[in-house]
Amino acid sequence: MKETQRQQHAGPGWKRRSWQRHLRTFGSLTAAGQIESALSFATTAALVRMGGGAGAGEVLFAQAVASIWFLLWDPRFEDAQQRFVPAERLRGHGRGTRLYIRLLRLDVAAGVLATMAGVVAVMAASATGWVSGDRFWLFLLAMLAAGAATPSGSASSGFAIADQLARLGAIRLVLAVVGCLGTLAVLLVAGPIGYLAATVVMALVSTSVLTTSACRRVREACGSPAVGPAAMPIGLVPFLVKSSAAGSVSLASDTGISVLAGLLGGPTLVTYLRIASAPGRLFSSFVSPVATQLYPRLAQAGAEGRRAAVVRDTLRCSALIGSIGVIAVVIATPLVGPLLTLVYGHEYVMLSTTAVVLVAGAALRGGVVWGKVLPPALGFPGVRLAFLTVEGLCQLGVLVGVTQIWAGASLVALTFAWGSLGLLALSTVGWFVVLWFLTRTLPGADTPASPRQMKASADSSCA
Repeated sequence: MKETQRQQHAGPGWKRRSWQRHLRTFGSLTAAGQIESALSFATTAALVRMGGGAGAGEVLFAQAVASIWFLLWDPRFEDAQQRFVPAERLRGHGRGTRLYIRLLRLDVAAGVLATMAGVVAVMAASATGWVSGDRFWLFLLAMLAAGAATPSGSASSGFAIADQLARLGAIRLVLAVVGCLGTLAVLLVAGPIGYLAATVVMALVSTSVLTTSACRRVREACGSPAVGPAAMPIGLVPFLVKSSAAGSVSLASDTGISVLAGLLGGPTLVTYLRIASAPGRLFSSFVSPVATQLYPRLAQAGAEGRRAAVVRDTLRCSALIGSIGVIAVVIATPLVGPLLTLVYGHEYVMLSTTAVVLVAGAALRGGVVWGKVLPPALGFPGVRLAFLTVEGLCQLGVLVGVTQIWAGASLVALTFAWGSLGLLALSTVGWFVVLWFLTRTLPGADTPASPRQMKASADSSCA
């Protein structure tokens, strides 16, 4: 509340400094995301060139199966941490730190249990003959690498709670460069098995660095952990269940496509979809920091009942990202073909049209990037869960349909891209309907907040 009052009386100078800080944070997170995406493309290209489409598809399929396993069995604590830790912080010195560390430990414990269960499942599948000898090591190492990375979401939320997202971007960038150099070196020496073994080591290093630094930043912002037993905040468990399920569904809609493509179309289709979606993923990584920065703004405006502020921020975001998306599609149309040839080889230039269509889909999704954070920021994580479930099921249904009707991996990939673009167009319209639905109960004008609203704002100001 004191921060809100200070912002109201600071004048234009504070606003300039605030925008500079937002731009600095956006630049740091975007740079990290772009470098991570570019290095991911580099490792994929190296896999394709060394093992061919089918060999690389085997590795990508194993990683997708491991991701699906952890989507099913590992809860996600980051949204709950960002919503409840700041509120707990206001109730006493060190209470926010205590809650954050407790949730982080729960996240680590859940990840360890899910990893152990995944390893047992892989061994059982190998013993029963479902997984061949070569695939056994691929699945085992992919499972261990995914398990080592499970606490990274909670670590990232710690930087957000401490208002240190710019520092998070810098750390991620360094870890991405070091990790890529290490995995590529091992890939060249030991092949795909060595590559996956290197990803296990790099995931452990990255998780250790991020969690250690996040705990330190939260302690600096919220104080040393309070001593003594404390009950979980009221409403945390239901919120955690819904937000965790929504996060799992969001990730499963992308990972599930790779798994289903591997089952229905073989490893070559997995590789084709991964290559064709690379430019679209690059655009998505560029705009995703906007959602991270919007979360606290929307949460505070919603708690104060300022409907106009919520609508204004979301529509401005759509206008800005939508314009950038149009420019990205125009630029990508003539350049994607030569880039695919340069990075992956001449035989993959046939995927250029598919890649452009998927860039257009990423641009549509980016235009409503606020949909990632609007429902939980306003206290409705179940709305996002329902929306993403329907959207994900429809995309998987399109993939099943095109694999049954068309033959040939390149033709299936192109047809799926057009079907996905149509679904994303409907999804974009749907998010604007959700925006109207969620904001209609808020006051229509930015009126002065009541004491009760100001207290709610304070509870969510760092969410």
